[in-house]
Amino acid sequence: MRKLLLLALTGGYAWVIWRMTLTPHVFTSAENSLVLHAVAWIQHLPHGAWFTYDRTEFLANVAMFVPVGLIAALWLPRSWWFLGALIAVGLSVGIEFAQAEYLPYRVADPRDVLSNGLGGLLGATLVGFVRSLLPDRRRRRRPLRARTV
Repeated sequence: MRKLLLLALTGGYAWVIWRMTLTPHVFTSAENSLVLHAVAWIQHLPHGAWFTYDRTEFLANVAMFVPVGLIAALWLPRSWWFLGALIAVGLSVGIEFAQAEYLPYRVADPRDVLSNGLGGLLGATLVGFVRSLLPDRRRRRRPLRARTV
C-alpha cells in the first residue's frame, strides 16, 4: 500500500513539474501583475526592500523542488536519502536543457538549477532527518530470554 501511495504521489507531482516547466503556458499579464503587486506590497513593509521579483522567482523554484527531493528520497533506501538531492539536480538540468533546445517560448536559466537543487536538498534532508528519528524496521529486537539459575 505504501508503494502504491508513493507511486501516485510521484506521478501526480511529475505532472505538476511537467506542467510548470515544459508546457507553453507562460504567465499571463494578469498573473504576472498579481505577482508584481504582491512583491511591491511586501517591499513597502519594514525590512521588505530585499524582496524583489528575482528573489521571489528564486524562492518559488526552491519551493517547487522541495517535494522532488522529498519524493526521490522516499524511494531510496534509508541511508541513501542524499541522492534525492542529486536526482532533483539531474531533473532540473534536463528541464533547463529541454527549455533551451526545444522550447523557444521558455527561458532556460542556470540559476534555476541552483534553486531547484537547493529545494531538492531541503526535501531530501527532511526525509533523512525524519528517518533518523524513527527506528529502523529492519532491525528486529530479539525477545529477552528468562535467565535460569
